[in-house]
Amino acid sequence: MSASSQYAYVMKNMTKTFPGAPKPVLNNINLQFYRGSKIGIVGPNGAGKSTLIKIMAGIDTDISGEAWPGENVTVGYLPQEPQLDPTKNVLENVKDGAREMADKLDRFNEISMIMADPPEDVDFDALMEEMGTLQE
Repeated sequence: MSASSQYAYVMKNMTKTFPGAPKPVLNNINLQFYRGSKIGIVGPNGAGKSTLIKIMAGIDTDISGEAWPGENVTVGYLPQEPQLDPTKNVLENVKDGAREMADKLDRFNEISMIMADPPEDVDFDALMEEMGTLQE
C-alpha cells in the first residue's frame, strides 16, 4: 500500500517561515495521519496551529519540504473569523465551504428519488453509472 493511499495526510520535513521572521513558526514537521483517525491540534497562541491547518488545506503553499493529502482526500478550511454570507443560514454557509461535495450529494439524492418512482423512459444504466461516479 502506498503512502498516499494508506494515509489521509502526510508532511515530510515541512518548514514554514513568515517573511521577515527571525525563525520558522513550524520547523521540520513530519507527520502522517491514518485514514479514519481523529486528530487534535493543540498548542498555545502563536504556536502555528492555524498555519498548519492552512498548509494542510492548500491555502498556504509557501513552505519548504513536502505536504500533501492522500488519494481522494480533500481538506476543508473554515477560518476562525469567516466571511459569511449574511443572507444565508448556518447550514447554507457551511455548504458553501463544501460546495462541490454538497452538489454531489444533492444530485445523488435527486437520482435516488427518480429511481424510487421512475418515469417510463428512465435509463437505469445511465443513472446507476452516474451514481457510481458521484460516490468516487
